[in-house]
Amino acid sequence: MLKTGYLTAVLLFFIPNWIYAQVTITGKVTDRLTGEPLSAAHVIVKGTYKGTIANVDGEYSIKVDRLPVTLSVRYLGYNSKEIEVVEGSAAQGIDFLMEESLLELGEITVTGEDPAISIMKEVIRRKQIWRAKLETYQAEAYTRQQLLNDTSIVSITESFSVAYWDKERGPREVLKSRRQTANIEGSDNFAGVSYLPNFYDDDLEIAGFDVRGVTHPRALSFYNFSLKEYRKIDDDVVYEIEVKPKKPFQPLFEGTIWVLDLEYALLEVELKPNKVISFPPPVQDFDLYYRQQFSNYGGEYWLPVDVRIEGLVKVGFIGLRFPPIGFKQFSRMDEYQVNQTLPDSVYNDNDWFSVDSTTINLSDSLFVSSLEPVPLSQEEEIAYETIDSTTSLEEEFRPKGFLVRFLDLDDDDDDDDDEEAENRRDRSNRSNEAVSNDTSSTSPKRKGARPFRPVRKALQSLDYSARYNRVDAFFAGASYERRFLDRRLRTRFNGGYSFGYEEPTYGAEVSWWPLKSRRMLTYAGYYGETATRNHSYLYNFGSVFSSFFILSGNQDYFDYYRVEGAKLGMRWRVPSSARIIADAGMYLEEHSSIDFMTQYSVLGDPTRRRNTQIEDGTLNALRVNIKIGEDDRDTFGAIGVNMFELDIEQAHDALGSDWSFTRASFDFYRRIPTFYKRRFIPNALEVRLSGGTYLGDLPIQRNGVVDVRKGIFTPFGAFKTRGNIPYEGASYLSAYAEHNFRTIPFELLGWRNAPKSGLSMIAFGGVAHSWIPDEQEEVFNRDFVTPFITDGTHAEVGFSVSNIFSLFRVDAAVRVDQPNYFIGISLARIF
Repeated sequence: MLKTGYLTAVLLFFIPNWIYAQVTITGKVTDRLTGEPLSAAHVIVKGTYKGTIANVDGEYSIKVDRLPVTLSVRYLGYNSKEIEVVEGSAAQGIDFLMEESLLELGEITVTGEDPAISIMKEVIRRKQIWRAKLETYQAEAYTRQQLLNDTSIVSITESFSVAYWDKERGPREVLKSRRQTANIEGSDNFAGVSYLPNFYDDDLEIAGFDVRGVTHPRALSFYNFSLKEYRKIDDDVVYEIEVKPKKPFQPLFEGTIWVLDLEYALLEVELKPNKVISFPPPVQDFDLYYRQQFSNYGGEYWLPVDVRIEGLVKVGFIGLRFPPIGFKQFSRMDEYQVNQTLPDSVYNDNDWFSVDSTTINLSDSLFVSSLEPVPLSQEEEIAYETIDSTTSLEEEFRPKGFLVRFLDLDDDDDDDDDEEAENRRDRSNRSNEAVSNDTSSTSPKRKGARPFRPVRKALQSLDYSARYNRVDAFFAGASYERRFLDRRLRTRFNGGYSFGYEEPTYGAEVSWWPLKSRRMLTYAGYYGETATRNHSYLYNFGSVFSSFFILSGNQDYFDYYRVEGAKLGMRWRVPSSARIIADAGMYLEEHSSIDFMTQYSVLGDPTRRRNTQIEDGTLNALRVNIKIGEDDRDTFGAIGVNMFELDIEQAHDALGSDWSFTRASFDFYRRIPTFYKRRFIPNALEVRLSGGTYLGDLPIQRNGVVDVRKGIFTPFGAFKTRGNIPYEGASYLSAYAEHNFRTIPFELLGWRNAPKSGLSMIAFGGVAHSWIPDEQEEVFNRDFVTPFITDGTHAEVGFSVSNIFSLFRVDAAVRVDQPNYFIGISLARIF
């Protein structure tokens, strides 16, 4: 008995107070005369930092450690009310019938400076005093989120968490418990409070925009404040102040704030972002409303009581329309601990949001046994009862329109070198195998519904390709890939046939990931294929775009030759926040010219330029490639790119090569925000630098190119006033830049809704120079070919109107170094 008593005492010592001796108090807060519920009324346990808010029906629920306690309810425009709750009364429910606090003052007449100016000066001054003394706080938070379509609630997620704030280290949040409707996985429930705005902050992040707060030290430079009305709470006067942006092109707020007299503190705000905080198409509408209350709980620090958000997003364009996405969220904060030492564990890493693994999987234990959520409304209770796991968000927000048939709504990641992608494929394969082996009587059996498993897996591993150019004519090919040994060993075979110069394409490669992290890849293979004589970082000769371009009667962008060889190398993905991939390999190749050339096009037989004959021979070389950043060049300028690629090639007769040279080339992209950086997509300067040079005797098939337009289409980084055939060079250098002014020029002209249109004004320009040595001149002359080089410096400038129909931009360019101009199109600059 002594041992049992001792053990019980020890356990009780370590069990938190909220596990036992708690009393739940419930009730309703309404207007005494009308009976209308007072949504978000603040219910406080007097003398503590503990409190809650009422739901949309005016209902509240709060747990206390013991009785008696005094509950106090505060609501703007009403007299506060206190009720002492004692044993027995709590079970009956404690309702608050609130009486309006009337204030009889004359009509506000402003003859000089608006009184709101001096009021806000004092609010800002006092905030700076008490904020300077606020070092840390932590609070318990309850958060509820809803997603809605145009008819009903689609999902609900709830969470209990502990929020931390440190003046130097910023916010953190630890998720303690969560629950959600059946169609949401617990791992997808990230309802929280730390990323929500505190409208007492100087700067706030709203939907990716950096917004000046209404109590920022320079708020009077950004906002117009005007006193609209006097209100009352108890015996205190409350100023109702209208807020309007003073700077039309800055992301700011508009709405109403309420300031408590004598204290000069924010009691409540009701604000929405101004029109600058909007998004270009396909976002058609983006509306957010914020409401927040503050309390000092009898102290000197004014802390958030709640945050309430309502929003609606409409997305779509011609041929593709999504249902409106409604969003509601509120968070309630209480149990503040101010200027206490925060646990270092929550700041051990850079993740602002973490999960407490000791409580998160206890099946709603905190919801039912300790903490108390804001009561569900009747509509929310129905949603919990009726929404099941089959009510997927994809189905509820499935788009409509004639383009839906072309939209792949399934996510398929093909990145072979990404460990996470590998793991996803493993899980998918195991799932497919489980389905294929399912012999339960509930599984439908359809004759011929699923091929024999080995055949099916073989078909899934096949990939097909086709292209058209003036030497391959029509090319058809296929590749086959298999994985072994826990997918660490990969074999790949490919074959095809060029119906033009009548040669097969073939290849085989073996790859091995020796490390568990899959950061290192070793490879070996052999190949015979068509190669491009002049290397472009921007265009791929095997793409559908290039084939269509040639078939429609345009000149072929590339020259071609035949290469047969073998390779052995290693690729390494450097562990870094920046994506860095280094590749080094030895290549042993035989190069030979291609004599065949077709004149065919769908629109008639054009006069094709000759396919330049190369210097036939053996090229054995060591090649190194380094990429830093994400390679989004295939978006053709629709998305800004930050990346760098470097190629180095070393050939020498000591390796058995017919040529000895060192060649280096690079391609560099940089996106630099310039003006209006507080906007979600600020004005930005996009830069592309590309160049290359050599030492030794470089064969013409190792020349680089300065990219130019194809037909009337020009991606970013290509020169618009030269078309179809690129400049080539053994040495070359090009610089291209464009500045996207977004909608600012249209807004300056008075078009206030320009941000919603998405139209952008872009100014661009570039210079380039390329040259070849005398030895290469002799090779070209031998074949009676004139090489395309810049013959001096190519320079051009121009402007574009982008985001026409959310898809295109119209470009107008003028060549500076000689008379020439161009008008064409390209893809719209989205990000």
